[in-house]
Amino acid sequence: MNRWIASLLVLLATCGAQFSVLADTQAASKPELLLVYWSSKDCTWCTYWESSWSGMESGLTSSEEFKKLTYRVIKNARLADPYTDEYFASDIKWLKERIDRGEEKNLGRPGWGFYVNKIRVATFYGTKNWDAKILPEIKRLVARYSADVQPIIPPDAAR
Repeated sequence: MNRWIASLLVLLATCGAQFSVLADTQAASKPELLLVYWSSKDCTWCTYWESSWSGMESGLTSSEEFKKLTYRVIKNARLADPYTDEYFASDIKWLKERIDRGEEKNLGRPGWGFYVNKIRVATFYGTKNWDAKILPEIKRLVARYSADVQPIIPPDAAR
């Protein structure tokens, strides 16, 4: 009887470990999608993009794709000023660290960086082609990388 109980406990422990590994794998397989918007308070084109009369920002934030990504804004006071630690939310401090090490650079303003699992896969700049090219491309990237499997990121993608 003791051997039977011991075998049952081993079986339950093994099943529990397998379920734990499965849960961890499923959680890890969902890619982290991040869209970072670079802006300055005195940037005319940033103000235009953000305004209700252009509808550009609201076109992004009201889309179905927007619900599938993390969106962060890095906005300083003046175009001439550097971005300092205070402009980076705690969950994107890694980006500031990369900039400080020279591994990444600030984008032009207005600018957007699209990251998958902290790897930059696309950058966008300006408002000229927002509705025709930039927003559709962001939506396409979200659809491509929001699958439940780990995305394959090209080796030449910016890091």
